[in-house]
Amino acid sequence: MKRPWTIVLVLVIVLAAVAGGDQIARVYLQNRTADEIEARYGGAADVHLGGWPFVLAALTRRLPDAHATITGAQVANEGKKATVEVIDVTIKGLSPITELDDATAEQVDATATISWNQLSVLLGFPIERAGDGRIEVRTSVQVLQRVIPLVLQTDLTLQPDGTLVLNNPGISVADFDLPLPSGILQLAIDQLTPDLKLPTPGGLSYQSLDIGQNSVTIQLTGQDIALSDFR
Repeated sequence: MKRPWTIVLVLVIVLAAVAGGDQIARVYLQNRTADEIEARYGGAADVHLGGWPFVLAALTRRLPDAHATITGAQVANEGKKATVEVIDVTIKGLSPITELDDATAEQVDATATISWNQLSVLLGFPIERAGDGRIEVRTSVQVLQRVIPLVLQTDLTLQPDGTLVLNNPGISVADFDLPLPSGILQLAIDQLTPDLKLPTPGGLSYQSLDIGQNSVTIQLTGQDIALSDFR
């Protein structure tokens, strides 16, 4: 009469062993992936690889989902390098995981938060929140061999390719309230335009820009993204 319970006990022990081995494999690869991210981008990475049982991913060569949080990552933009406070990345449907150089993610969603100070470093000119959702940009133009320091207050929007657009700009001489000809405003905008571009990692497209008091939060997304584009 005790044999059925013996079989159940054996099954429980086997399942516990499988689950334990499965978790060991998962943790090992999570730590290895985090180390690779940190080696490439700096900062500290926390990685979670989804799917259960995890070893099933090796058989199907497909990872159903993965999530990474990177704190203090280094991001480059045309020779300029800045530190991003936090990057959260969610990947769905990565395959084939046995050949990562050729692997493609069905869906990638990312959120990045960067301080105004570091955004200024990334773009190459001072930029900060001015109030009422507008931003303030400091630059200068040269007119008749004189350098004029300027302050632009403007709305800021973000295009899918990472281009930043200055909308409804107003301009003044830094630390002075003086009227300026409209040509000075256009000259300042034309001068800033080549630098009004954020880097686009891995072929992702920008979705939104949230202007905060101390930082900017940006959302990106993409489908059928090649993992090699992030390397």
